[in-house]
Amino acid sequence: MKTFGLKKGMLLASVPFFLSLDAAAGPNFDQASKNARAILGSLVAADTTNPPGNEARAVEVGVKRLKELSIPFEVTDFAPKRQNLVARLQGSQQKKPVLILAHLDVVGTTGQKWHSDPHQMIESDGFLKGRGVFDDLGMAAVGIEVLALLKEQNVPLKRDLILAWTGDEESGGAGIQYLLQNHRKSIEAEFALNEGGGLHLKNSSDKLDRVTLQNSEKTYNDFEVVARGIPGHSSVPLKKNAIYRLSEALARLNQYQFPLVMSPTLRRYLKLSADLEDKEMAAAMKAAAKAPGNPPPDVLKVLESKPYTAALLRTTCVATLISGGTRENVLPSEARANINCRILPEQSVQEVQQILRKVLTGGKEGSGVEVSAAAPLQSSPASPLEGPLVPAVEKVLKEMGAGAVPIVPTMSLGATDGRYMRLAGIPTYGLNPIATSKDDHETVHGPDERIPIASVRRGVEFLYRLILELNR
Repeated sequence: MKTFGLKKGMLLASVPFFLSLDAAAGPNFDQASKNARAILGSLVAADTTNPPGNEARAVEVGVKRLKELSIPFEVTDFAPKRQNLVARLQGSQQKKPVLILAHLDVVGTTGQKWHSDPHQMIESDGFLKGRGVFDDLGMAAVGIEVLALLKEQNVPLKRDLILAWTGDEESGGAGIQYLLQNHRKSIEAEFALNEGGGLHLKNSSDKLDRVTLQNSEKTYNDFEVVARGIPGHSSVPLKKNAIYRLSEALARLNQYQFPLVMSPTLRRYLKLSADLEDKEMAAAMKAAAKAPGNPPPDVLKVLESKPYTAALLRTTCVATLISGGTRENVLPSEARANINCRILPEQSVQEVQQILRKVLTGGKEGSGVEVSAAAPLQSSPASPLEGPLVPAVEKVLKEMGAGAVPIVPTMSLGATDGRYMRLAGIPTYGLNPIATSKDDHETVHGPDERIPIASVRRGVEFLYRLILELNR
């Protein structure tokens, strides 16, 4: 293991599924990838753990690079020591802009067992490791270097290309919300490229087996459940016990399933992902995709055997926190629980709240159980799959030697800044240009977060080519 540095030829080794442009004939992707790695190392070292965020430290890294390139930019403060950075490379404006969106804050590492300092990017076993290299500092670094290449090559653009580095994505999206509310014109675009999907490697190989295009995500919303009871001395138990009432309510929720929703995105996901699964799951996915309505019970049973696939089918609500009581010998007057819901785009927060109220109270008035939404959000719509993006991705993959790779529309179970973009009417697609495997994905928010070293160079070239194609 060694600290952040580049071996000569490291990024040129093992590139079986991407054919590179001749460096002498165009942009120097090797140098651009070195620059991206340097930027990424500086962003990791900035330590933008949220809370508190301190994204201003990372913004300084971007400002320095943009000044070197003479690319116009704007810095906005949305809280003390918390900033967004928006840069724009101007085109002829014959077409609407494209926005590259990446967030600067990262999750904490407390209690995690890292094999190195999480805020010092290192090179180890063919990977770059450090907090945020995957989520989402890598995309931020690649994005700024693509702007650099386009500027250095003096590429004529039909669209403005916008790069936005935002803060607070990991907590509540305060950064992107500030831009949409106060500087909407600075990020107005035909569509945005964001995290949440991207180039996927088959594990233990350099083979690209799919591209996921995240065009929707579940809405994150918490609900508070309060069960009331009659307080008193524990030596005289009462039937109206707040803790028992809450327990019974949560037991009812545990047995409840929200309605199945076979959305167009889900059907396409099942159809295009089927051949990447085992025989039984592949057959079930194909059958569900073709079913005119809901899939038959035997097919549904197979789909729901995998928790991830099961979560794609429905809105989910689960208890995550519980509290109640004041003393060991006192009957509590109330007990509380937090219910975390991930809501399908086809359902509203209000509809889910009504269902929760019915389930948790058992449909009875005077049950002693109350349900309220904590900071309710609007459900964000899915972004359309029609338009120039999918054909452009297909063409670039073919040009780079990836072959016939399926482009699979997906819905994220988690939440990104994309939910606010879609609510604002700006279609947003998860398409991280840095190719990663399932094993890499499992390090996100965990110890030893990583991305493959070779994927940085490929990511720079892929995104550069994609922007060129979108400007034809």
